[in-house]
Amino acid sequence: MRLPPRDHSHIELTYITHFYCNKPGSFEHVRSLLEAYASYPAEILDRMHFVLVDDGSPVPYEIPDFNLNLTWLRITEDIPWNNPGARNLGVTYAKSDKVVLTDLDHQFPAETFRHIVERGECGRNFYKIYRTGDDGKIMRSHPNLFLMSRARFMRLWGYDEHFCGHYAHDDMWFVKFQKWHGSRQCHLPKKVRVFIRLKEARTFTHSLQRDLSTNEKIYEEKRAAIENFGRNQGHTRRFLDFKWNVELERARPTVPPLKKNRAWKLLWWFRLLLPSP
Repeated sequence: MRLPPRDHSHIELTYITHFYCNKPGSFEHVRSLLEAYASYPAEILDRMHFVLVDDGSPVPYEIPDFNLNLTWLRITEDIPWNNPGARNLGVTYAKSDKVVLTDLDHQFPAETFRHIVERGECGRNFYKIYRTGDDGKIMRSHPNLFLMSRARFMRLWGYDEHFCGHYAHDDMWFVKFQKWHGSRQCHLPKKVRVFIRLKEARTFTHSLQRDLSTNEKIYEEKRAAIENFGRNQGHTRRFLDFKWNVELERARPTVPPLKKNRAWKLLWWFRLLLPSP
């Protein structure tokens, strides 16, 4: 049976990151990361989709020709600290239910990608990922770095773009909102880690100022709303409140071979009895 062209059903994991470059030469940090990923084994890359979101960078660049299943998006409005919007956009374009959301200053080893690709679906679980520091020692996960279900992300309206324009607390609210609605925070095994790329990672692509005061107040208002009035309060439902372009869609020429599974359809009645995640 011949499948339709550009079918994405073989994609098991979507890697999503975003960047904002306003320093000369800063795009090289994006390029070097993707060059590293493009060198990973084909049996991993064939089952992965990479989504890069340029959050309105003023620095000009040309998109290199990476041999990846790649979607490159560009937000056309320069909104300060638009991390929530960039992540919402990235998840929207994901080609799989398993999604990894991360900042640019973390690099995933090939074996970490392999572990995530081969593990089961996330359901209502979202997973934090341990990190390896400059000294090689294990570190706790970053608050904005995790693996989760795209369906679960969308079911609870993603990141609240009320936080856009100012720094911080968008990740804290996202995680708290997920937990309060029954999502379970877990950790991947300690042997499954990511690497911190550079000591100066927090500032190597941009010069935006970090002032927590505005978003701290917004966070406390949202927390009070949900504590006093229940599950539907706090989240504004603002989602993709900006304009963007699709700069590039690229597919690798190879896909994993299909494996027959005739039992799957026959077990539909069993899945009907399972609780919804």
